[in-house]
Amino acid sequence: MSTHTPQMITERVGYFPGHVNIGLVIGESGAILIDSGLEAQTAKKIKKGLDAIAQPLCAIIQTHAHADHFGGNAYLLGCWPEAKVYAPPLEEAIIRYPILEPIYLNMGAEPLADLKNKFLLAQASRVDHLLPLEGTIAIDGVPFTILSLPGHSYQQVGLICDDICFAADSYLGEEVLEKHKLPFLVDAHETMNSLHKLLATTCTGYLPGHGAYTTSSQGAVHKNMEWHERIYAVIEDILREERGVEDALALLCERLHISIENAGSYALFRTAFMGYLVGLVKEKRVTYRFCANRWLWSTVQDGPDEEER
Repeated sequence: MSTHTPQMITERVGYFPGHVNIGLVIGESGAILIDSGLEAQTAKKIKKGLDAIAQPLCAIIQTHAHADHFGGNAYLLGCWPEAKVYAPPLEEAIIRYPILEPIYLNMGAEPLADLKNKFLLAQASRVDHLLPLEGTIAIDGVPFTILSLPGHSYQQVGLICDDICFAADSYLGEEVLEKHKLPFLVDAHETMNSLHKLLATTCTGYLPGHGAYTTSSQGAVHKNMEWHERIYAVIEDILREERGVEDALALLCERLHISIENAGSYALFRTAFMGYLVGLVKEKRVTYRFCANRWLWSTVQDGPDEEER
């Protein structure tokens, strides 16, 4: 499906379908985009789409600061300098200083050249307004409800407009899960909390950042929950024997039929793995210690008090 053809859901709410879905809301003075895609090539198609419906760009609302969601900003803001950019606080810092993404993926060290590709390092963009993490906000005369949906990213938000939920990357389409196998996240516990929050909503439509538009998110959200629980179970099985991070990651990738062949993939999978470990620690399902200069992880063994709980 052509990315520059907007698919309208209601009279003023729709989206540009693509590898990254880009939300579209028609405001009082122009178009409001929810995210902007990976790069200028995508942004040029979005511009053609906006020109075709005679809507100037009024605002861009960022759901989170991953390169594939704000990489189109620089081109679009060059075309419409008056457009305003909105983003959650911590995500705002990364959008203004995109080098922070490869820095955190490289465990805080200066990023290797292999981590400075367009998928991990977008062009910088200004941010004009900070989004609240919860509540409501009016942009160009249009009311939005903001949902705090962290887990995939630190302060990711979803947006509801005219009862259509733009769910960002809080859940992924089934085909996307199958493709990535170990979905990217920074905190699996928060990811699961966000999925529970989505289950409690009753919008008339749902659009994930990656995947198909649906009138109910229940099936996809349950699929994501099952996927995360399965990965939890595989990690717990691997950690029945105490292991270091590298050994455990290698075994996990082997079990999930993942082949890491470059620094970018390694950085993403390792971060995701740590995100699952963080979740398991929060749920008191795994623990760690240090021995002989190694960071060792293992499952929490059931103690005598287990039956009493």
